[in-house]
Formats: sequence, C-alpha cells, structure tokens
Amino acid sequence: MDDFLEMETAVKRVFNSFRHEVDGILERKMTGGEFRVLSLIANGINRTTDLSKKLDVSASHITAITDALVANNFITRHRSEVDRRIIVLELTEEAKTFVSSIEKKKKAMLVRRFSVFTEEEREQFQVLLKKLAE
Repeated sequence: MDDFLEMETAVKRVFNSFRHEVDGILERKMTGGEFRVLSLIANGINRTTDLSKKLDVSASHITAITDALVANNFITRHRSEVDRRIIVLELTEEAKTFVSSIEKKKKAMLVRRFSVFTEEEREQFQVLLKKLAE
C-alpha cells in the first residue's frame, strides 16, 4: 500500500509543478482551462458541444469559460450559416498571437522538463501514461 501512496504523492507533485509553471507562462491573463479552450478552438474544435465532449465537462462549464473569453476579447461567437442553432467560436487576432506565443513557451517548458529522460524513457513514459489514462 505504501507504494501506491508514494505514487499518488509523486503524481500530485508533478501535476502541481506543471500547473504552477503553466500558470506562470500564461502571465495571469487567463486560467489553464480557458487556455485549453482557446487552444482547442485554434485547432479547429469550434463548437461548444464539441468542446464539452473533448474536455469531458458540462456545456454550462464551457459557456462560462467562453463568456470570459468573449469578455476579454479572445474569441467571438456567431451562428453557423449552415445551421442557425449552432454557435461557432472563433479566435480574435489577439488570441491567435497569444496562443502561438504560449504554445511555444509551453513546448520549451516541456522539452526542458522531459530532458531528464532518455529518448527511450520518454517513449516508455508516453506508453505508460496512455495506458494509465485508459
């Protein structure tokens, strides 16, 4: 049982460390959840229903996040021309620049953090994380 407690503690430490570092990268302009939504929109997932499914959260949670992003001029909402019931989200030019900048900083952080592993260890770690996530 002590092994499991030790693993839990290590996972929490790593998660909190990553979250703290990402918060710093975001320069307190938004939460990690808001950035994740921006990043998904930047990658073509631009409907609230698709975002809630991808993030496994309620539609009302996505609405709260997108309300904040609209208020801060990071996204716009408009109705689909194909189906007027569908709301389509788009990044503003400011958000496109911001997402690109943050993604570069996050990638540099991840490269630095994972540099403690050999290439083989990184591959094993990725396999193990996927297995654990399933």
